[in-house]
Amino acid sequence: MLRLARSWLCFRPVIRFFVYGLPALILAAIVASYVNVALLSASKKNEMSIGMLGEPSTLNPIRQADASASQVNSGIFNGLLKYDENLEIAPDLAESFTLSQTTTIFFTDENAALSALLALEASRDKWKSWNLTSVRISGNSLLLKLSEPGMDTSRTILTTLDQKSVLPLRNIRVNLEKEAPAILSELKTSPLKDQIIRSWVESSGAFELTVTGDSTAFLDSLKAFLAERKDIKSEASLLDEIHFLAEPEVLFKLRTDVRWHDGAPFTSKDAVFTYNAIMNEAVASPRKPDFDTILHVEAPSPSQFRVTYRKPYSPALNSWMMSLLPAHILEGKSVDWWTENFDRKPIGTGPFMFDQWRTNEFIRVVRNPDYFHKPSPWLDAVVYRALGDQLAMRLAFETKQVDFWSVDPWAVKGFEGDRRFMLFSQPGNMYTYVGWNLRRPLFQDERVRRALAHAVNVPEMVKYIIYGHGEQSTGIFAPQMWFFNPNIKPLDYDPEKAKALLAEAGWVPGPDGILQKDGKRFSFKLISNNGNEIRRDIATLVQDDLKSIGIEVKIELYEWAVFLKNFVNKGDFDAMVLGWSLGLDFDQYQIWHSSQNNPEQLNVVSYNNPKVDQLLHEVRQEYNRDTIIRMAGEMQSIIYQDQPYLFLYVPESTSIMWNDSYRIRRPGPDGTWVDTPVEMTKAGWSYYMDWFYRPEYSDLLPKEAAPKP
Repeated sequence: MLRLARSWLCFRPVIRFFVYGLPALILAAIVASYVNVALLSASKKNEMSIGMLGEPSTLNPIRQADASASQVNSGIFNGLLKYDENLEIAPDLAESFTLSQTTTIFFTDENAALSALLALEASRDKWKSWNLTSVRISGNSLLLKLSEPGMDTSRTILTTLDQKSVLPLRNIRVNLEKEAPAILSELKTSPLKDQIIRSWVESSGAFELTVTGDSTAFLDSLKAFLAERKDIKSEASLLDEIHFLAEPEVLFKLRTDVRWHDGAPFTSKDAVFTYNAIMNEAVASPRKPDFDTILHVEAPSPSQFRVTYRKPYSPALNSWMMSLLPAHILEGKSVDWWTENFDRKPIGTGPFMFDQWRTNEFIRVVRNPDYFHKPSPWLDAVVYRALGDQLAMRLAFETKQVDFWSVDPWAVKGFEGDRRFMLFSQPGNMYTYVGWNLRRPLFQDERVRRALAHAVNVPEMVKYIIYGHGEQSTGIFAPQMWFFNPNIKPLDYDPEKAKALLAEAGWVPGPDGILQKDGKRFSFKLISNNGNEIRRDIATLVQDDLKSIGIEVKIELYEWAVFLKNFVNKGDFDAMVLGWSLGLDFDQYQIWHSSQNNPEQLNVVSYNNPKVDQLLHEVRQEYNRDTIIRMAGEMQSIIYQDQPYLFLYVPESTSIMWNDSYRIRRPGPDGTWVDTPVEMTKAGWSYYMDWFYRPEYSDLLPKEAAPKP
């Protein structure tokens, strides 16, 4: 049977044609006469049609967790910042931004603080190298203003001061069943308030304090204070000792020419509201961890938005690419109201406005005539069509019902060299994996997970499932990222090693040939979404490979929304085939930190490694590129060795469009227009989509000079 399966793999290119390609061509011919009228009608519309395999779960950007929603929302909403065509951070709703940091050092008394000030004044020749712009005294503390955030400079400055007069600080965490904000307010009016120099509420169930003085005595008094609330269980514990507060700040200057799609002006109030909404537990935003290091936000004016962090957070700017929400619509409304009135009918600031959503059919967005990057967009509308599978997607593309198609690897060769088409290929910043639910006892032994990795023939998957258009994955980052660890070698395909590891873990063959331990058979369900034939094929080959070493795998496929809502987001599965489309930074906190394993969060396999937790915290505070590379590489290595996922492969991403169906006309330097074919950028083929136009509508393009950048 195994040999037959492998032979089938070898003939898959031919089988694919007869199973998918030939029927598609025949069906296309049959329906051609019926769709001609529709095609002619569509060709008269100045709009683009894009196919999606899955329908979005929501169009609320702070609640979304799927690629389809992200694709649609990218045209409806804006963040304060964005990536430019070269993947460099650039302003979007913000006109500009500045970074700084306030470092506060506490001393035994005001005289000690004054002595420290005089010492720094005597070292003014070093201020430039320290990025130090000002120093001032506040009571027994010294406040240093730095033009760049980070820990290293503050540590260097600290070494120049009298260490005996510096007061150590201690962070304390309090976990409660409920009412954390109210209890913290009471604490700040108690006799303990004098030792508290900073506080932060994480949720209704937790807050943190930073205190001076004898932290052990403070903790004892705090526990006594909490014990008085007999109806609420609580736990208080000492965290790390620190020698100063390092509080980075980002000050955004906002554009003043932006309006929401309903005509209301965009202001800093919307940025404040979006942050508060993300942090609201009732919203259950999967993006909350990106903002957990923020101490507070404020709006000094309608065009200024200031963010202060509790500690250095190097991915800070990336997090403000998050789409912003309209405060004037959502503020004061319940989450249920959002679900009914906004999540499927959003209002944003982007180049396209929401128009219509027909469930399981399409989502249509239309041109925003008041977009702040006027005169774009050129297109009147974009239609995102929900298509059930790749066969439907190919048929829709070949009959010109969709304009772009993310081609499956097996189909790429059929389009290469054909002048009717334009292909756009680049290494994918993504990977495909089998996730093991570590809540299940079956997968809690690392030896078992490593055995599963050795038992599955991943190189064969790369060769036959993605036809060589990719490479075997070695963990949580894609190879083209600057922080990727190239020294990690993929686990080899070795069924005998897999059997040995399983035997070492206590698994022995049962009477039916399936491994068993303590009377339990090694049998589990492997789930994925239907309509994705690649994931279905992966599941089949995993099933086949594991059967050969005595493991029973039962495959179940579900409609995409059901797959996410009922299984993945709830953590209710044994194992699943899925993939990650990654961001462009090294911050993997949401996916891998042990605190992120609750329903609707992204650590859906419940991975927990204290060393990885530590690295995830530390790399977020690091701004030095070499140190980030070292930390990210170590993190990648540990997770790959732990094998919470069976990391499969990093695919090559290929999209296709009909040749010359669109061109790009975008502003160039000095008021000129740049007119080019659709082109691939580091940010992808769709980066300039605001400036796409159909050649047959070129006479409608403006003749006046282009707006200057």
